[in-house]
Amino acid sequence: MHVQLADLGIALLLAGFVLLAVGALMGAGRGGTRARGAAVILVGPIPIAVGNDRRLLVITLLAALALLIAFLALGVRWT
Repeated sequence: MHVQLADLGIALLLAGFVLLAVGALMGAGRGGTRARGAAVILVGPIPIAVGNDRRLLVITLLAALALLIAFLALGVRWT
């Protein structure tokens, strides 16, 4: 069985939307909780990190670095 990358990407997007919806529903009843978040955007070789929590920023930067190393180690071609 051969899975196309587009099918895998769509499945991951749908799973992400489901996780966002579940997280929003679970946190809807809490009052006074502080929202935290972080994201890393790679523009070429330059990482742009945004967020409001230093610990989450470090975790997302390390995850982005690990993914980059994994792609390079597996020889993924971007053409």
